[in-house]
Amino acid sequence: MASIDHASYEAWEKAYGDFYEALPGKPAVVCPNCGHDALRIAFVANESDRIGSAMFWCGFCNFGIHISRTWVPEGVAFYVRGTPWEEIGKEVPEYTLVYPPVTDELPADSGFDE
Repeated sequence: MASIDHASYEAWEKAYGDFYEALPGKPAVVCPNCGHDALRIAFVANESDRIGSAMFWCGFCNFGIHISRTWVPEGVAFYVRGTPWEEIGKEVPEYTLVYPPVTDELPADSGFDE
């Protein structure tokens, strides 16, 4: 049986970074998984400091990542933390999450001793 290769978490991180840096403009970034120009992003953040999380996915292949702590750029709309999922779900579909690789090593800046 043939296996299907999907883009790595690192490829998704790069696409997210390129997409994020272009905001609030229209980012010219294609999906690292399928190559379509269908990437989407939605933020959920605190109204006071615009710090929250991001859901980043492809509207064509329905793969993507979740960023757990980020700042929402000025000029970009976001959902205020506490918005019911029923409202967010009207924009954000259920997509297949791409996870970072499993490792036993702690990041150098984790603040934890091994």
